[in-house]
Order: sequence, then structure tokens, then C-alpha cells
Amino acid sequence: MLFVICCRSIANGQCETLLSKKYLKSYWDSGLTVLGQPLHYDWKDWTVFGGVAAATTIAFIYDDEIYNFINKNIYDNNINAVSKFTNIFGEELFILPCIAGTYAFGAINKDCRLRNMSLAVLQSFVYAEVASAGLKVLTCRMRPPEFNSQQSTANSQNWLGPFATLESTSFPSGHAMRSFAMAATITGFYHDKTWVGIASYSMATLCSLGRVANNEHWMSDVVVGAAIGYFIGRGVVKFNNKTGNISSVDIQAVATNYGLGFVINF
Repeated sequence: MLFVICCRSIANGQCETLLSKKYLKSYWDSGLTVLGQPLHYDWKDWTVFGGVAAATTIAFIYDDEIYNFINKNIYDNNINAVSKFTNIFGEELFILPCIAGTYAFGAINKDCRLRNMSLAVLQSFVYAEVASAGLKVLTCRMRPPEFNSQQSTANSQNWLGPFATLESTSFPSGHAMRSFAMAATITGFYHDKTWVGIASYSMATLCSLGRVANNEHWMSDVVVGAAIGYFIGRGVVKFNNKTGNISSVDIQAVATNYGLGFVINF
């Protein structure tokens, strides 16, 4: 019996265009998908949510202890230098040019998946910016004090309340939210490439931990920011999956005059 393997390339859906009416309208639809995710959770989703809630609770309880431990045992000039480098993974001035670059590269190479991924990441970025800014002005949590070798205690309960000031913007971490929103979106589009997910989440984790190590945020700021970013990215991916913009791999058995074979669609 002869087995023939044939390969042909397909794309689920069409390439999106940055300023197309369909893409601009999708912000509303994908936003509703992001907000409505809990309505469609299964037991696995609720398990993840429960783990995130537990981690957030622990972070809130031990914020002061974590801050003091870092100041006494970890914080130094080398850590400060490294964390400033990892910060770029969550910086707007780094993210937006990367999105533009990948979109342009995908357009030049006629890579629909890369183009659609770039536009989906832009959606995740916008949602993360809105969510981060909204929560910051509603909570006005004071950031950890600058490192002081004579200070042995910290107070993480400095919440000033809604619209109290535009300077106290500790909660949540915008860097963590943006970087995890991007990581979840990129991983969703390239779920068939394990290394993409590992690299994306590694950069997001380094960025988030760097914010704590550099005394820019309390641990709970980072945990909540990362969690919200992750769920934003997942929601955007679910929307794009539903509308057929994410390429996937499909293997089908076929019968030919030469025997049995397989067609691999990707």
C-alpha cells in the first residue's frame, strides 16, 4: 500500500487591513468578547482564574514583606541596570514600532498570519492601555518609596482613592499588563510554534519582575497587571479564532489512484 503525503498552503480568512472598516469595527466586537469571557468559561478556565485569584491574594498579603526582602537582599546597581533593560518589553515606544514593523514585514512577504497577528496585538495593546489607565486613576495607589538603605519597613496600603492624583499610579502595572497581553496574543496566533510562546512569556515575565526588582511596583500590582493582560490577550485571540483570522494546521486522509495519503493544510 502506498502512502503519499501532499502539502498545500491555505489561510483561514483574509488578510486584515489596518484602516479597513471591518478591522476598525472589530474593536467593538472583540472588546465584547474580551469582557464576556467569563460567561463562556469551562472548568479549566475557572481553575486558571482560581489560581490567579489565589496568587493575587497572597501578593496583597505579602506586598510589604516582598518589598523589604528585595531591598535587603536583591536590590543593587546590577539589578537596577538589568530591570531597566527588561522594561522595554512593556514600553509603548517599543511595542508600537514592533507592531508596525511586523505588520509591514507581513505585508511585504504576503504573510496573512503575521499581518493579522500584528493587528490583533494592536487591539490587545489598546485594551491594555485603557484598562491600565482606568484602574490607575480609580485607585491612585502610591508606588513603593525609592530605595533607602536606612528604611527597613514599607507600607503598601497607600490607596488615595479615585482621581486623587495623577502621580500615584502604582496599581496595576501597565508594563506587566501590556507585555502579557502581547504574549498571550502572539502565542495564540502561533500556537503551533512552542518556542514563540516560551519566548513571549519569558520576556513578559522578565519585564514584570523587573518592575518589582526596581521598586517601581508592589508585587500585587504586577500580578494583577499580568493577569488582566493575559485575559485580554486570550479574549482577542478567541475573537480572531471565531472570525477565522488565525491560521491553523489540519491533517486529512485522502484516497488517490496511487493509494492512501494525507493532505496537510496550514
